[in-house]
Amino acid sequence: MTLPKAFWLLWCGQTVSRLGTLAPAFLVLYLEDNGLVAPGTTPLVVGLFGAGVVLSGLVGGVVADLIGPRRTIVAAQPVAATMALLFALADHVVVLCALSLITGFLSSVDRPAGAGLISSIVPKEQFSKAYSLFLVGFNIGMSLSPVLSGFLLEVSPTALFIVWAASSLIYAALVFAVPADPPPVRDSGRTAGIPTLLRSAARDIAEPFRTPVLVGFLLLTFLLACVYLQVNSAFPLGMRDAGLTSGNIGFVLAVNAVLSIVLLPLVPRLVGSMRAHVPLILAALFMALGFGSNVFAHSMIAFTLATVVWTLGEVIWAPMSATFIADRAPAGRIGTYQGSYFFAWNAAFVVGGPAGLALAHSSGYPALWMSVLGLGLAVALGFALLPRLAGFTTGAGPETTPPKPTEENLTTETR
Repeated sequence: MTLPKAFWLLWCGQTVSRLGTLAPAFLVLYLEDNGLVAPGTTPLVVGLFGAGVVLSGLVGGVVADLIGPRRTIVAAQPVAATMALLFALADHVVVLCALSLITGFLSSVDRPAGAGLISSIVPKEQFSKAYSLFLVGFNIGMSLSPVLSGFLLEVSPTALFIVWAASSLIYAALVFAVPADPPPVRDSGRTAGIPTLLRSAARDIAEPFRTPVLVGFLLLTFLLACVYLQVNSAFPLGMRDAGLTSGNIGFVLAVNAVLSIVLLPLVPRLVGSMRAHVPLILAALFMALGFGSNVFAHSMIAFTLATVVWTLGEVIWAPMSATFIADRAPAGRIGTYQGSYFFAWNAAFVVGGPAGLALAHSSGYPALWMSVLGLGLAVALGFALLPRLAGFTTGAGPETTPPKPTEENLTTETR
């Protein structure tokens, strides 16, 4: 069964958006190269961007369930475009800090909505396949974005923000062509006014954290993210400490990007028939062994082989973790539940990266990689115990998910 046109519109929109979005690293280069912030202020700007990303997971998921995932994506993009253009004009540190927080939020607020939109336009049995392909587009955009940003930073720094704004508007236009959201699944109390709506939203945010199996899953997700996200902090510095050049480091990271794009579409077919927790165990094991084997790496070839191992964990984890959450989300709460996942994962940006760097600086990189190995193996054991927690089994009752649009509706439904 082929995926519907609506999915490919979403796929193209997200890919273009990720291609044009300015990565935090290049935002820092822009600010410092133009003398807009002092070097001591740069960590604050980056931290505010990260805080916005963390907040976006919880808020974006709830908003997607309240107003619909398609409306959430379409509404966020013009605001993102406006903020991007304001960045090009701003020169005061307070304004720049505020814009960093807002753009960090807007850069990821669509991710729970994207997962929710996929679940509404493809049959449940195709979710893993569709989400894997969705992540391929995400990785393509994120892999090419630094290349484009680096070129624009050299040619015309202002163009960075024009491209960012344009890519956001293209994303909005493509998703606007997706069929309208189905009516939100709400109880009668959710129509009683803004205060009641806000209280309901707060309850929705907390809802995933009341189910034992999801609490365990989210805690393990956070810990596994602390392992994986060393790729953005300690990993490149560890390679440099081992004597690799910038070109060598770029090659190793390119191997990860290429393998992710090639292997992601294959994952549902290879592991989709396993029990829900088994792919999670495999992902944690591969990540633990991959990052842990860096302790023996002293050359580009050795770091590349280690990267192949943890990349296998990454490509298994990404679609199957989203599927684990989607299978346990009640009707009308898929965005909220996916948002809880992104919150747990993004929170590791705040903790895992800095903690890894602190350990490497105090005790050396071998101590960091051995610690990462131990943590990853403990996470794998945790996933093995998930079936013992309440809420692990799904499908105990009749299906209550909203009806899927028919093929005819995918082209004729009014917006």
